[in-house]
Amino acid sequence: MNRRDLLIKSTMAAMGLSFAPGLLLSLESCSKERPTSNLPVFLSQEQFDTLWIMAELVIPKTDTPGADDAGVAPFIDQLFGDYFDEADKLTYEHGLNRFIENCTKIYGRPFTELEGASQLEYLEKLDEEETGGSFFRSIKGIICWAYFTSEQGMKSMNYLPVPGRYNGCIPIDDQEKNLVGNR
Repeated sequence: MNRRDLLIKSTMAAMGLSFAPGLLLSLESCSKERPTSNLPVFLSQEQFDTLWIMAELVIPKTDTPGADDAGVAPFIDQLFGDYFDEADKLTYEHGLNRFIENCTKIYGRPFTELEGASQLEYLEKLDEEETGGSFFRSIKGIICWAYFTSEQGMKSMNYLPVPGRYNGCIPIDDQEKNLVGNR
């Protein structure tokens, strides 16, 4: 082996080693799947089921997908476990447990065992009574955020990621969906 071949091969080896961590990381991220299980990971089963029903009542399935279709409850479960700091986890867990306890006191049964009309009545009562910093208002905001940042939520809004040129005054009829972006 001559000097030129040694320099070329050592340069190629150094370049290969510098790209290896990024290549391995990208291959590893491709193997991980988004959790699509309907089983809780971080919340208790009762908390998860309560959150699931609450999300479906806040954003029900109509002619557009609902919270269930967008996987809002599993997403919030993962958000709760992986991304909230300890203080937020305790705050939301305490709020969710108090939500379940208050429902049991008022109706005599947990939220998950109530009929649909009673569940909706309880949520409407909380929405009217509570202040801006309450648990229900906060979790409702997280449910909406989780839905509208999902693929189904974006499709339901006719989201246009690259809107093109700006058209200031365009006619919109009553049957047309709201547009995010411009057309």
